[in-house]
Amino acid sequence: MPGDTRNLNLGSQDSAVASQEIKAIDRGMPRPWKVGLRIVEKENRLIFDMDRPMVIGRMDPDHDVFPDVDLGPYNADELGVSREHLMLKLDGDRIMAFDNGSSNGTLLNRERMKPREDYPIRDGDEIQLGLMKVKIELLMNPFNSF
Repeated sequence: MPGDTRNLNLGSQDSAVASQEIKAIDRGMPRPWKVGLRIVEKENRLIFDMDRPMVIGRMDPDHDVFPDVDLGPYNADELGVSREHLMLKLDGDRIMAFDNGSSNGTLLNRERMKPREDYPIRDGDEIQLGLMKVKIELLMNPFNSF
């Protein structure tokens, strides 16, 4: 009858094989980190997948600068965030932060980061870009997802 659901009548053996294949395929797929940036003053949260280095800053089309994460809509310019202020990058099974030589510097948990030096990032860390405070949320770690 039109609109009725068809019963495929798979035997238990067929469905067991299908579920094993799905699990095997699922485990073989690379997963990106899922990272959240919570802008403390605004209570906004930006979430992105991270499978490559990500530049955080503010967009400036006049100078052809388009960071991966644009903080411009959150008063980044007034708060002293550089165009390409910070880079988050992968290092094995962890994420590292790297100040790109920003004009107003970066603090990691209230400690000044040295420019162009890698710092490991943990869930809950606070990064201050100029005067803008951002909390790091590591929402999914692909190394702990199984």
